[in-house]
Amino acid sequence: MAGIGFELKKLFNKKGYFYSSRAYIYSTIVSAAPLILCTLMVTFIQLLLTFIKVPFMEGQLFLASVVYAFIFSQIITSGFTMVITRYISDRLFSKEYDYILSSLYGVLTLTLAVGALIGGVFYYISPIEINIKIASYVLYMELIMLWVEFVYLSALKDYTKVAKAFFIGVAVTMMLAFLFIKINTLNIVLYMLLAMDIGIFITVIMLLYYIEKFFNVENNKYFDFIRYFKRYPSLFLINLSYTLGIYIHNIIFWNSKLGVSIYNTYRYAPLYDVAVFYAFLSGIPSIVTFVVSVETSFYDKYKMYYGFITNGGNFRDIQRAKNDMTNTLWREILHIMQIQLVFTILFLLLGKIILPRFGVIGISLDMFNILVIGVYCNMMMLVFVLLQLYFDDRKGALMVTSIFILSNIILTICTLFLGTNYYGFGFFGAAFISATIGFLRLSLFMRDIDYHTFCSQPVISK
Repeated sequence: MAGIGFELKKLFNKKGYFYSSRAYIYSTIVSAAPLILCTLMVTFIQLLLTFIKVPFMEGQLFLASVVYAFIFSQIITSGFTMVITRYISDRLFSKEYDYILSSLYGVLTLTLAVGALIGGVFYYISPIEINIKIASYVLYMELIMLWVEFVYLSALKDYTKVAKAFFIGVAVTMMLAFLFIKINTLNIVLYMLLAMDIGIFITVIMLLYYIEKFFNVENNKYFDFIRYFKRYPSLFLINLSYTLGIYIHNIIFWNSKLGVSIYNTYRYAPLYDVAVFYAFLSGIPSIVTFVVSVETSFYDKYKMYYGFITNGGNFRDIQRAKNDMTNTLWREILHIMQIQLVFTILFLLLGKIILPRFGVIGISLDMFNILVIGVYCNMMMLVFVLLQLYFDDRKGALMVTSIFILSNIILTICTLFLGTNYYGFGFFGAAFISATIGFLRLSLFMRDIDYHTFCSQPVISK
């Protein structure tokens, strides 16, 4: 989150709801904008398709094309984004700004190459119409670029421009979707995908322009960041295992009795996937609250503690700073838990009223209820993992995310054998177990923070 903290502090230091609202909007943009972007686009287009009574299978083809592009673009880029985040932070700290823009070009080249190969093979063997293949493939590649650019957005201080890029992308998609339906209702799936392609392309190009303008110097070391894969391999595995853990239960359900095949290309479990989608929207508040809490409250105490250590503070100063940091840490965690609990209860109550109007009824609504509670546990697990990374406890973070994906696989498969009454409990159980282990690991680490800080360093510098 390099660069966002200073802007948030400036806004929160000013009095009034206007500045506080701007601060929360800023943190929302840099933490959940792609999810919100795709949600608005897909929801609007689905309402249009429902209004003009598009055949069921065509609507499912559109939805599956978007879902696959969103999920697999995120999986492919997940490991890269964690490593490049560390690389950018180090370059900003050492004031080597010319490496940052070069790294963007390098990581885009690498992720697009990997994504192009995987996506190319998938769509090559697909029997769907060639035009829809191309439109889906373009959407998938654009989302790869968007996920990579998203890593660099927190360093941009002009968040209004970032918001404008996302807003224009959504607005263009909606206008084009409406226009295409007015002009022609034949091959509607292709035109809806084209509308999304154009809207996201505009957002990607605008963000790329803002990043290039902000980091206006570069060198020719485009792949210098690759050495960080050797230095911090655990970072790659941590984010990859977490992202896979987020979606692995969906993939398992795709191949269950709930799964259906769409044009012999996509496997999809509508009853489960729709419940998961709406449930995960409830997790956005905790992500935003975490960004605000860490950058405006916890980081100052964190910086003071390590500042006394590196700048020759005495024992009393270090201990006082440690106590302040620890107290602030647990206070902010409790604050995040309370905020997320409020939204979890709100989603559970509103879900019973609103979701049936979108066709979420019966078993799907039951799964939504347990998945919302699972998302609460998952968000807490994510908070613990991110805080472990703040203290460079990569071993602990990897342990928690590995347990998350393994337990998610095992428990989800078990629920398939237990029957429909247990669907959703696999994800909930995995999230609860990993959140509990994450909490225990962070607690033990904070109890022995002085030991980890001093004894983890080499006795003789190399």
